[in-house]
Amino acid sequence: MSTPKHSFVPPSAGDSRSPCPALNALANHGILPHNGRGITAYQLIGAIRQHYHVSLPLATLLSIGGTLICGRHFTINLEDLARHNYIEHDASLTHANAGPDGQYAPVTVDSELLQNLLDSSKNRDFLTFEDLVRVRAARDQTLHRPLSRMHGVISRGEVALTIQALADSEGRVSKQFIREWFGDQRLPEGWVKPVTAIGLLSTTRIANRVADLVKEVPSSKKVV
Repeated sequence: MSTPKHSFVPPSAGDSRSPCPALNALANHGILPHNGRGITAYQLIGAIRQHYHVSLPLATLLSIGGTLICGRHFTINLEDLARHNYIEHDASLTHANAGPDGQYAPVTVDSELLQNLLDSSKNRDFLTFEDLVRVRAARDQTLHRPLSRMHGVISRGEVALTIQALADSEGRVSKQFIREWFGDQRLPEGWVKPVTAIGLLSTTRIANRVADLVKEVPSSKKVV
């Protein structure tokens, strides 16, 4: 949610952005450097803890892991997170896959994939956890070969983080929040950070539940 101190400002030409809506939103609000460059692991830890209520262990794991794998000297430009098949993976919920020999995945949102995500629920206003699982399963089914074990864990963890960050007390995710967070890469109007910390154990538990439910989704040849 915007405040006078952290108003939303879209990225300018030359600003660095990632495939991650959570980090892009923090940069677009000036919570992380707006140019998306030279961000330290320490800055990432502080920003996601303060603004998404991520626990210290999970914030440290995500931030140290991201800068270690994709960056240099525990510092990154956000675009570093788009390096294909490092942390980034095919079958994103809202981003197209990298090209056949692409070293980086697209960081712009794919409007068709975003609309598919919104259309996964017949409810006009909300998505449920089960809706997100179905979209995750459908995206997996578009792959010529399955994601690696690590990238499979990451993909299911992204669903778990989305639910914990955006869902209301009934477990529903507002479609408005989806449009603004995934689509516009901003902190949604009316959204408040979770009351309960997003922790490593809760994220692992939910991600494992996603894995179990994805296996139960009927196979489909429809390309999402």
